[in-house]
Parts: sequence; C-alpha cells; structure tokens
Amino acid sequence: MKHCLAIVSIAALTGCALPSVQKTTGTGSANLGEMKTHLFKTGDAGKDQMTIVSALNETLAFCQPKLSGFEVETARRAKIAYALSMSGLIAGSVIAPALAAANAAANATWIAGLAGWAGATNFAGQALESSGLSGSASAQTRNTIIAQVVTQISTAADANKTFEERAQGILKARASCALYEIAVPSIPGAL
Repeated sequence: MKHCLAIVSIAALTGCALPSVQKTTGTGSANLGEMKTHLFKTGDAGKDQMTIVSALNETLAFCQPKLSGFEVETARRAKIAYALSMSGLIAGSVIAPALAAANAAANATWIAGLAGWAGATNFAGQALESSGLSGSASAQTRNTIIAQVVTQISTAADANKTFEERAQGILKARASCALYEIAVPSIPGAL
C-alpha cells in the first residue's frame, strides 16, 4: 500500500502530462491591413495625432493577447519541468532512502525503480530544456517580441518624428506581434 502511495504521489507531481506544441491565443487578426484606424495623413496636426494615438491603442490591443498567450504557455511549461524535477528529487532523495532504511532486501525493486526515476527525471529535464519545451524558449520569444514592439512604439510616440515615420513604427510593432520566430522543438541527436 505504501508503495502504491509513492507511485501515485510521483504521478500527481509530474501531472501525467507531456508538453504540447506552443500555441498562442488572441482575437486580433494577423492581417496588418485590417486596422480600423487608417494611417493616412490629413494635414491637420490634431487629427493626425489622434490617428496615431488610436492606431497605437489598436496595435496594443492586437498584441496583448498574443503576448499573454506566450506568458501562459511559458508558465505552464515551466510548471511541468519543475514538477518533473521535484518528483525525481523526492523519489531519489526521500522515498528510495526511506525504503532502503526500512528493509533494503524486501524493497530492492522499489528502490531500484525510484532511483532510476530520479536519474531519468534529471535527463528528461535537460532534454526539455535543450529541445525548447521547458518554457524558456517561449519566454525568450515573448521577450524578443516585446523588445521589438517597445522600440517601434517609441518611434510612433515620438512627436519629433514625421507622421510617416510614426505610422511605420505602428505597422512594424503590429507586424512584430503577428510575425514571430517559432521555436520548433527538436531532440538533439535525432534524425
């Protein structure tokens, strides 16, 4: 009974889940031409400024769900990697030694299995990291997008820039949210 409890505890800690392919959620359209605000210069400084502000708001509303999707995916993957690591730690440093202390001969099978699990989770954690499934790849992609968006929004918000430069900044910020580098998971050494 104690052994079943240990196995159930390990399974619960790992979540019995495999990482999935990265997905982002969002309601914004990937079509850059579908902005409600048309970025055409009117010649009226006040109207042009309102056009820029409106387009910036639309762009931020377009980008926010995509960036939030990366944040959620990063957190989910990091939790899976953490649970896997902790299950190995508990199996190898707590449960297996306790079984050995109780009766090493009678518990030899369980001790070997738990020690193997502890070693395998260390390898699995490294494999998750190197294949981009631990959450760090999603976080890096998100941070890259944010840096690009901030740079372009700084251009769009700069009143010393021409209307055309500011409008291009908005379009580039929106493009950064729609067109991002996809981290394709890979397994080192696999064909």
